[in-house]
Amino acid sequence: MLRQKLDEISIKIEDNLDIDFSHVSKKIDNIEDFNKIILNPFLTGEKLFYRGERINDPNRRLLPTLYRDQKVTLENSDLGIKHINSNFIFDYYKSLGDFVFVFNKTMGKASPEHLYEICAFAQHYYHLSPLIDFTKSIYPSLSFALKDRKSFDEDIVLYVLKLRDMDDYTKDIEVADKWLNELNVYVSYFDENSVRKSVKDLIESKKVPIPTDFRKHLDTIASNPAPKAKLIDVPTNTRMKFQQGVFMLLTDFQLFNDTYFTKNIRDSFEMNKYIIDKKICPLLVDMIKNEAPWYSYENLMDIESAFKSAVYKK
Repeated sequence: MLRQKLDEISIKIEDNLDIDFSHVSKKIDNIEDFNKIILNPFLTGEKLFYRGERINDPNRRLLPTLYRDQKVTLENSDLGIKHINSNFIFDYYKSLGDFVFVFNKTMGKASPEHLYEICAFAQHYYHLSPLIDFTKSIYPSLSFALKDRKSFDEDIVLYVLKLRDMDDYTKDIEVADKWLNELNVYVSYFDENSVRKSVKDLIESKKVPIPTDFRKHLDTIASNPAPKAKLIDVPTNTRMKFQQGVFMLLTDFQLFNDTYFTKNIRDSFEMNKYIIDKKICPLLVDMIKNEAPWYSYENLMDIESAFKSAVYKK
């Protein structure tokens, strides 16, 4: 009885500390299981969202592109900690030469209160944003992972999300702007030696006491470590419409180096991380070319060729 209790406690602790969705991982190693578990729910019209990854690697976090670049997120940070909010995002885009000026003249109107359109634009055309790509169609998500290759050295990954709460999903751009306006993320790089050196440098330069942001960050780590996840289904450009794209926004959390806890996300969504065996990947490439050739990898970025492939599909 005691052993069982200890095992239950251990599972709960591991569940909270899960950082790469390993607790929801499922292996798919034959085409029959793929069709039954993954393809059939899509074909029968279940409201699901997908993201494909080229390789199953615990170091490849489900992480927005902006937070992968520590030069951006931690620039001018005394202690390797930075608070990311809507003002930070807007100021960052403003620092990119005439990026915001050209966007406002041609695409929309960006400000800290109206960030969604420029973040969506940056995700697809500049590649750094606080958003993560998902799609409502299984075919483009698989194509991004498969890339039309003929042979595979590694398994691929397919994330599949199902909504539990409609409050975490929107098709309204005003709600999307509100969620981004409330962005509240602390990015930290905790290397013990560098933190000690930073504290020493601050004291020697008489910048004392320790910055309030640092204290606030440490105070909130234990109480709010795992992000809230939101899905934004507001297409803003032709490519996003064609790929049936949606964005995931992670907010109200602490990012440690490139790691965060996943508990809240898994509470908000029924989430599965499918590790698809490399042996069946060539079959999936053929499946896309036969069933939806417009979503083969060569056509994902070229809408003209995608529609031509639709015209000529027998």
